Parts: sequence; C-alpha cells; structure tokens
Amino acid sequence: MSDAKSSAPSVEAMAQLFAQHVPHGRDLGMRIDDPAPDGRTRMRLAAQPFLATDPAGAFFFPGVMFSLADSACGLAVFRALGYFVPIATLDMRIDHLAPATMDGDLVAVAECYRRTKSIAFVRCELLSGPHQRLAAVVMGTFLLSSASTKVPDHESVLANRATQQ
Repeated sequence: MSDAKSSAPSVEAMAQLFAQHVPHGRDLGMRIDDPAPDGRTRMRLAAQPFLATDPAGAFFFPGVMFSLADSACGLAVFRALGYFVPIATLDMRIDHLAPATMDGDLVAVAECYRRTKSIAFVRCELLSGPHQRLAAVVMGTFLLSSASTKVPDHESVLANRATQQ
C-alpha cells in the first residue's frame, strides 16, 4: 500500500506545480529534466540573449544562475520529501568557480542531503557550456512548513495571555 508521502513526486507533477506556482521560472525558460537513477533533481535553462550579463552575450547573468539553483534546490526538497509542502529559502550561498558561458544550456543538479523536522539542507552544482563545465557550487537551507503548524492570529495570542495572567 502506498500513499502520497511514500512515493516520490513524478517529474510531470513537479513540472506542473513549478509552472503554476513559479511563473518566474517559466518566463525564463527553466525546464525540469527527467529524474536520473541517482535521485538528484536536474533543471536546465537554454541560453537566450536576455539572460546574458555582458553586451556580447557570452555569459549567464549571476542572478539567473541563482534563480535556477534556488528552483532546482526547492524541487530537490520536494523530491526528497516525496510530497509537497510550502517551503521557503532560508539561506543560499553560491560560490562562482568559472564563468557560466552561454554556448550551451545552464544545468542545475541538486540534491537534498539532510532533513530535520523543519529544515532541509540542499547542495547544487551549476554546469555550463557544451562540455557541462562546473561553473558554481551552491549550498542552501529551506524551511519546511507543516499543515499541523498553525500561526495564531492576534486575538488568540491576546486571549491566551489574558488567561495565563
């Protein structure tokens, strides 16, 4: 017997949710690759002139690289959980190792390597050019929301304080 929490989300389900809830990624042209046997999440972004950082259009803009990595890392969290919950990026660090050239797709390969009840830890590699050379390494942490965790409204907090005094 399997339920929604025990099976990994399909690529189609992830792509549909990504397109619905992250229009920024859709507008930039981000695509989700089929899952690989290693369980890592792969996304790609085709080189387009408006994504370039320089007038010659030779290199991806660093903000675009960050957006692709953040999206891939978030999807890696969903894949690791096996179900969807609201998440938020708490922290993300990107170490640029080489220019991300626009002579091929920019590819993000992300994996969620550790989870706690409320935090997920993710790493990602950004690869660029026809030989998929390592351009950047990314580390991120994500806050996992829970349907059982409710944020109290202002009146509830005041009422609770009044009964405790």
